[in-house]
Amino acid sequence: MDFLKSCEDLYTVCRIPLTIVTAAGEPLLGLPGPHDELIPRRAVHWVLTDFLLQKRDTLHPLVTYVEPGYFIGVAALPQEQFCIVGLVSPFQHPRREILQLASQAIDPQHLQAFCDLMAQIPLVNLHQLKSLLCLIVRLAHGQSITAENILFVDNTSARPADLNGAMFELREEAAFHIPVDFESGVCSAVENGDAEMLQRRLLQPSQGKIGRMSSSPLQQQKYSFISFATLLSRAAIRGGLDSETAFNLSDVYCQRVDAQMENEPVQKLSFTMAMDFCNRVADTKKNGAQSAVVKNCLQYISTHLHEDLRLEELAHECGLCSRSLSLKFKAEVGCGISEYIHREKLREARYLLTHTDYSLSDIAGFLNYPTQSYFTQIFKRYEGRTPQQYRDNPRGA
Repeated sequence: MDFLKSCEDLYTVCRIPLTIVTAAGEPLLGLPGPHDELIPRRAVHWVLTDFLLQKRDTLHPLVTYVEPGYFIGVAALPQEQFCIVGLVSPFQHPRREILQLASQAIDPQHLQAFCDLMAQIPLVNLHQLKSLLCLIVRLAHGQSITAENILFVDNTSARPADLNGAMFELREEAAFHIPVDFESGVCSAVENGDAEMLQRRLLQPSQGKIGRMSSSPLQQQKYSFISFATLLSRAAIRGGLDSETAFNLSDVYCQRVDAQMENEPVQKLSFTMAMDFCNRVADTKKNGAQSAVVKNCLQYISTHLHEDLRLEELAHECGLCSRSLSLKFKAEVGCGISEYIHREKLREARYLLTHTDYSLSDIAGFLNYPTQSYFTQIFKRYEGRTPQQYRDNPRGA
């Protein structure tokens, strides 16, 4: 059986990106096409290096965690080729996270296609990704493997956790323990989406520690982490975060902590997880949407932000007439649909102006503004200055 044809059939069914590369990282097939930048070259090099360092082989694929919340799988093929699966995630990411991921590695001409693709990839959890890798191995080598043959690695949590430029050092013996008022304080901060209050609560000294659940210090930390993840996910749901997102986010962090071999990364990952839950609740509250109709509208806008969005199209997608959707949207979100779309586009523009060297014409095209001058006009209307003035002095008045 032609393996490349099998990959094409597989993509047609699952819609999960598949890339075949050489040992040097040169792309041979990219699904979906047409360009070969769906996975940045440096990311390909990174995962292939991980594959070799972890001494994996044709019957032992690898899954790597990629910030901010994605998995990428690698399986060895005959003739020193590799199949890369992903990036995939078990929960929907805000556009700002996709943009942050893309703008650091994707060429400007591919940026829009990459963001649009990432917003529409089916949600895939770690178990599903491993099952897909098992199938790829069977198609490529004619041999069956199980999920136990697949190694999951996470090299990101050893990096310092950072908030407003400051390192947060967790205490080994008192991280996220009792007393009860500590738990209630943390949960309250997460439920309210108050990152500043959460940071203060985590930094505040507390007495006591959790009951011993293992004689191994590392296993004890992992058990404590899982308990903390459960606590945070429930608080986030009470704060308005979608339950499926909260549970999947908790699963991702628990899978990441399971791959850790030392105490310190577990402690830092605990802090990262708490702030992640809190910030996602804050984003949910910022949108203000309560009804399923308006939430669906917001999601559709996010997924198609780089297209020419029209009210009639949104109304059809949401199953309401244009007037009903407009009134409901403004009542819940606090602004009209057109204004919301402009604000979301300009949020991306601010990020691109601050963190990338893309030209103003590139940014205007990426955000689907017809001309650079129109983009400048809209930007100045909402920001009070031109895009170039913002780039020159982002903190200026």
